[in-house]
Amino acid sequence: MATNQKNNKLNKLLSYWKDGVVYTSPWLSENGYTPDMLFGYKKSNWVKSIGRGAYVKAQDEPLWEGAVHALQNQLKYSIHVGGETALELQGVRHNVSPRLNECHLYSPSKRKLPAWFTSYDWGVEIKLHISTLFGEKEPGIKSMELKNSVPILLAEPERAILELLSHVNSKATFLKGWHLIEGMMTLRPDLVQSLLRSCKSVKVKRLFLFMAENNELPWYEKLKISEIDLGSGKRTIVKNGKLDSKFKITVPEEIIAESWI
Repeated sequence: MATNQKNNKLNKLLSYWKDGVVYTSPWLSENGYTPDMLFGYKKSNWVKSIGRGAYVKAQDEPLWEGAVHALQNQLKYSIHVGGETALELQGVRHNVSPRLNECHLYSPSKRKLPAWFTSYDWGVEIKLHISTLFGEKEPGIKSMELKNSVPILLAEPERAILELLSHVNSKATFLKGWHLIEGMMTLRPDLVQSLLRSCKSVKVKRLFLFMAENNELPWYEKLKISEIDLGSGKRTIVKNGKLDSKFKITVPEEIIAESWI
């Protein structure tokens, strides 16, 4: 390849390479950037490697958002930011934290994440959840631009709260969900209805509806509960808790005893 062509390809690459974004070897190869070219770019201090098969601009510091973007858009992982992280990024939080400490990722697939992603220090703790809460379906996921206008897929609040509730197994995690959902006044009932129909966890659906009803959230009355499969029998949410007679789940006793609901 002539020198001018090589320079043009490098300039083209750098022109749309956003700060913080990781570029991967498979994507670069598919777009005409050979290993020899990448070796030359590294030698000339245009790019640097952050692990096998992953590159960033030489003077740049990669962001976790840019890494997740690469997983989703370049390597085609079925993965999204969800649960507590998705809620926090969209302004739904109970305690105001100065910075994000954890990044919760959800995937229905057991596909192994690349070593460059799992071994790099992103400044947040990466937590991957292999979740079949909605099977292979992807309702309630959207693209959102974060730092440096990097778009990533994340769960909308209606889905993210259900993902968070799937981890409730103690009084502490129950109360975290309770305090978050009590402020979620503007959820869209049509999307909530669709998600509850798709959700495969009876426990999560009952817990969500219990919290929504007892916090008197305005959209709750618009749901068609009879069209949601809530299973049969009792479900233990919190050990040694009090059984709610309507949704047949155990909740912290003081929630009822102290008239929180």
